[in-house]
Amino acid sequence: MVKARGGNANRPVHFVYAADFRHRLDPNVPARYFGNCVFLISWFEYQARTFLEEDGFVKAVEILSDSVKGLSSRGIKSICEDFVEGSKNMIPDAQIGSVAWSPQFGLYGSDFGWGRPAKTGVVSIDRNEAFSMSERRDEPGGMEMEVCLKKSA
Repeated sequence: MVKARGGNANRPVHFVYAADFRHRLDPNVPARYFGNCVFLISWFEYQARTFLEEDGFVKAVEILSDSVKGLSSRGIKSICEDFVEGSKNMIPDAQIGSVAWSPQFGLYGSDFGWGRPAKTGVVSIDRNEAFSMSERRDEPGGMEMEVCLKKSA
């Protein structure tokens, strides 16, 4: 999304994704409960140049991977404090990307009486430079990614 937008390499880029916090609460919340145990995780400290370089995609994957791995060693209070502090310092003109879904939701395993879905998608990703990640219907361990970019003039 950063490369597709192009422009000023010094502009700030923020990224937001949701994380499951059921196992981080004390006492733990049962695995079957979904409710309000999802919390936003953000990166606030990057410039577009980080992702505009030739290995920008690899850097983005490494940053995301490190961010997710780092959640396992931190408590919810620390993560919430970082989110609040980062939100205070957010720059209004920053490019913000987000993940609108997760492969952990298991949508292709849903059956409401008329069979499993043939295709799933998040229709709201066209509003705000989001992309969705979901599991593949017929390939265990596979992933589908969707992104919606503005048509260039």
